[in-house]
Amino acid sequence: MTPSVTDSAGPVTPGIAGWLERIQRANGNEGNYLAAYDLCMKALAAWPDAMVFEHQAILALARAGALNRALQRYRRLDEAGRLTALTDLDLAAEFAGLFGRLLKDCASGSSIEDAKKHRLGSAIAYANAFERLGKYYLAINAASMYLSCGKSGNARHYARLALELAAAQREQDYWSHVTQAEACLILGQFDTAIAMLKAAADDRRSTIAVTGAENLDAVASTRRQLTWVAGLTHAPAGIVDVLPKPRVLNWISRPELLLTRDPFAFAPGQTVIAFGPLMSTADLLIANALLEVGANVHVVLPCEPDSLAARTFLEQPKSVDMLARVLGHERVRVTLVTKEGSPDEPAGALLCQQQARGLALLRGHSLLVDPELCFPGDGTIGFGAIPSDNRDITGVAPPGGARSNGVRKPHAIVFGDVRGFSALNEAEQLTFLEHVIGGFANALQACGGVEYAETAGDGLFIVLSDVMAAIDCCFRLQKVLRPEKTARLGLPAHLGIRLSAHVGPLYRRYDKVIHRHKFVGMEVVRTARIEPVTPVGEIFVTEQFAAALAFTTRDAYVCEYAGMQPMAKNFGECRMYSLRRAGRRFPA
Repeated sequence: MTPSVTDSAGPVTPGIAGWLERIQRANGNEGNYLAAYDLCMKALAAWPDAMVFEHQAILALARAGALNRALQRYRRLDEAGRLTALTDLDLAAEFAGLFGRLLKDCASGSSIEDAKKHRLGSAIAYANAFERLGKYYLAINAASMYLSCGKSGNARHYARLALELAAAQREQDYWSHVTQAEACLILGQFDTAIAMLKAAADDRRSTIAVTGAENLDAVASTRRQLTWVAGLTHAPAGIVDVLPKPRVLNWISRPELLLTRDPFAFAPGQTVIAFGPLMSTADLLIANALLEVGANVHVVLPCEPDSLAARTFLEQPKSVDMLARVLGHERVRVTLVTKEGSPDEPAGALLCQQQARGLALLRGHSLLVDPELCFPGDGTIGFGAIPSDNRDITGVAPPGGARSNGVRKPHAIVFGDVRGFSALNEAEQLTFLEHVIGGFANALQACGGVEYAETAGDGLFIVLSDVMAAIDCCFRLQKVLRPEKTARLGLPAHLGIRLSAHVGPLYRRYDKVIHRHKFVGMEVVRTARIEPVTPVGEIFVTEQFAAALAFTTRDAYVCEYAGMQPMAKNFGECRMYSLRRAGRRFPA
């Protein structure tokens, strides 16, 4: 475990300190690693030499599960000599510890042999950094990683060093207490470990009382690490439960049930993060009530706020005012299913609920807590487990009932093109058409759920029934352009495919030129604007797609955050994720 760095390689100017405060708030108080990374990118645009922002950016990516990008960013700094040039020893220690963490993360999902190599590499990296820089958090991480490699002698050696240094700190705080707890776990001193965890929990409560905010990342990181170490040491079950943890909530839209009184009551200092659709007066009242008790709220709208207000709250001036207050609140984040449409459209309403659920599941996973379902009853709120099959959302009727026109339906959208196609000579283009485009055709034929496909030169536009069909399609298309295949065809080695995917409501209309039905809508245009900014060899998906995937399944695939990306042709920017199979750390 590593405490958060709060200084930079050089003087901390008021501007840098201000950005750091915003980054730390997003990372810790809100547990929003994606926002933290985006803030780091903006800070680096203003202070490109401030290595503290590079450290925070890599750390945010690692916390968000975007290990590929975290490793790439770290290696670029290392290869450029910027890490060896650090004169701030505290920041140098933070970077050294970060490298050990990245190697540790590499072990997750790797083969058994590769995992052993990564864990041992991590242990050595932490140990070398400790011998050079002497920080207790480097020693305790070396201890836990040696323990995971079965090297108990090394583990106990570094655990004793960490315990001694942490206990000797003049001012005991959260990090020194949890370090002592981890060292005691490794040394088999379980009663002392529990005492140290209780002291750490008291530290958290004291911090919340003073600042009014809880560092969610610190607690999530601690619980994840100590749960792992407790398993390695066969410590008593539930030993980590004394540490506090946030609550992640998800509500579903029940427009016929309105709150008649303040329904929420949470424990003092309890951090609550809630996700839900905002399609009706009931949803608005839930969001507002959560804000009144200090929760962070993420609402998913089926359309633009103005359209929502006009269609849902037109005759309710107080609700229109409340909607403006909620959407403008500093603790509210807004996601749109689509800018077009209306709140009573079945496609948008269904996606709205699914994506809110998916976002809750993603956040719960990152904070190591199980999201809870909250639902309105007769003037109050009930809580329970989220059904594993999401049956509470499937088949939920959207508000409006008979007014719904049913024109658009939810679909997954894939765009792709091949880098290097325009440089092919005519003979190579013929080979490309026969074998590459032909290979794409074979791949699509083998996919289920393809409802429309067209090509334009090297470009692909595909509409599919759902996200799982889109994922299967993307990985099949990737295989067509593997280097060994293009080499056998005599095509240039630099050819590579890039794919982008999105999910949204689409119209199906008849095209009189090509004499077939095709799919149209703003979400098609949006996906087309994403594909040009996708790196070759990768599959980039939108946050809406990532949330829909989390709603469907989280077992086989991982969406790694790639940052706020500008779309082509000045179409704005959006949060993008890199899609990969679980267990595969680098793109296929």
